[in-house]
Amino acid sequence: MKEQKTMIEQISKIINSHSIVPIESIPNIDLYMDQVTTLIETSLSGCKRNKNDKILTKTMINNYAKAKIFPPPQKKKYTKNHIMLLIMIYHLKSILSITDIYHLFKPVTEELTKNADSPLLEMIYRDFVTLQQQNEKNITSILENNYMEYTQSLPECHKYENELIQNIIVVLQLVIQANTEKRIAEKILDAHFSMKKS
Repeated sequence: MKEQKTMIEQISKIINSHSIVPIESIPNIDLYMDQVTTLIETSLSGCKRNKNDKILTKTMINNYAKAKIFPPPQKKKYTKNHIMLLIMIYHLKSILSITDIYHLFKPVTEELTKNADSPLLEMIYRDFVTLQQQNEKNITSILENNYMEYTQSLPECHKYENELIQNIIVVLQLVIQANTEKRIAEKILDAHFSMKKS
């Protein structure tokens, strides 16, 4: 597991160094669509699996606006609030459906529609960044603890010497954990967000 721990630590550092966007890095001026896509593309470059992947396209952003996941841009310009929402949407969209994201952010967008200067979104975004930073610190120790528990306390599990096979187990462990956490998130959405009338 030592090699896997080092590998996970390195991957986590690379991903998080290019996927955590502190609020201070988001401009306080309104931006046009091309500026928004460039900012997000640069800020989240570490999230790309392949060099040619796109983080957020104009079409995606337009679809999120049509789905009312965030307030419409004013005179084709996007505010800091839009950027914060788009960054969180990017991180959520691989786990949650657009409908789930809509329901999740609906209370926030309703607040922003009533009061564009509301501090609510900024507070949520700051907590989002803190959670990302905490996850970066904890992920390798969580995985190591899970792996140690798996290899030491579950007699029915095999002990593999082959590093490639150990990597298969680590990927399975990550996917099982991600799937479980996704299902928990969906159950919370179903219980507290989705059932409320749109």
